[in-house]
Amino acid sequence: MNATKQETPNSVSGSGPTVLPCNFRSAGRLSNESARTLTSLHELVARYLTNSLDVYLGTGLEVRFASVEQLTMDEFKLACVAGGYMLPCATKSSSNTVLLEIDNPLMFTMTDLLLGGTGEMVEVVREVTEIDEDIMEGVGTLIAAEIERVWQAAGYALTPGKCIKPNYAHRIFPQTEKVLHIKFDVHVANMTGTLSMAFPASLGGSLVRSTRADYANGKGSSFEPLPDLRKRILDCKFSLAGELTGLRVPVRNVAAIEVGSVLLLSAAVADPAKMMLEGKSYYEALPVRQGSNKAMQLGRRIQTGLPETEKSEEQNHAGL
Repeated sequence: MNATKQETPNSVSGSGPTVLPCNFRSAGRLSNESARTLTSLHELVARYLTNSLDVYLGTGLEVRFASVEQLTMDEFKLACVAGGYMLPCATKSSSNTVLLEIDNPLMFTMTDLLLGGTGEMVEVVREVTEIDEDIMEGVGTLIAAEIERVWQAAGYALTPGKCIKPNYAHRIFPQTEKVLHIKFDVHVANMTGTLSMAFPASLGGSLVRSTRADYANGKGSSFEPLPDLRKRILDCKFSLAGELTGLRVPVRNVAAIEVGSVLLLSAAVADPAKMMLEGKSYYEALPVRQGSNKAMQLGRRIQTGLPETEKSEEQNHAGL
């Protein structure tokens, strides 16, 4: 049976079957709907990584989802030629592997920040050393944990392995497997690097199905951002003490101390103690009880040792 039709001047447009050329290379490609689902899922990964890497590296940064694409194994080999930090992560409850890749400029910036530097690196072309791998181990573990956090609906847990050389990256996937390649742009210390993740397309299909099922059941992932830096600083803890300073006790009294004895101090009962914050006196204080807890009732602020600007502010508040 011949599906084509010879056109004539009298033939009506659209009256016959439409014949289109078949491109067998496009068979099994990632559908638009699946791409949208994976995009939404990994935009959430980017937001989680922005918060967690910000805290871990101790500097402001931004992670943005860049792209998702499906590659053949030959295409994936070409994508790995440039190299970088390659970390395979085994997926629990499956035989799949997720490969994390951080390009060299971003990796060297991160290692410099972790070593106390500014992250402003001079461009150096060299291979990743064992020292680099040890320093980056915490970063790789953190990234895997944030991916696992988003992938938890599909029941996948990631276990980071040992760093591998870029030219061996393609060997962790079956030769006949298509690979999903997801890229993130990471902006930190006045530079932008690339963080990538690659995994078998079959694993991506499982993620898509699980995500759609969760949204259908009203269990879609939600994002709860961390408080801003000021709020996080306000939650930090400092060493605090209530002390009676300037006391002098005879050595004979100290030598006579034993369990149950009372040591007399050269301070009147009405004399206030001092609130000591990180070893510095700030307020006079009296010991009190607040419910079942011990507490301090603060009195006047202690002026000794305050900078001149703080003294003038205190005097202004006091109306002096």
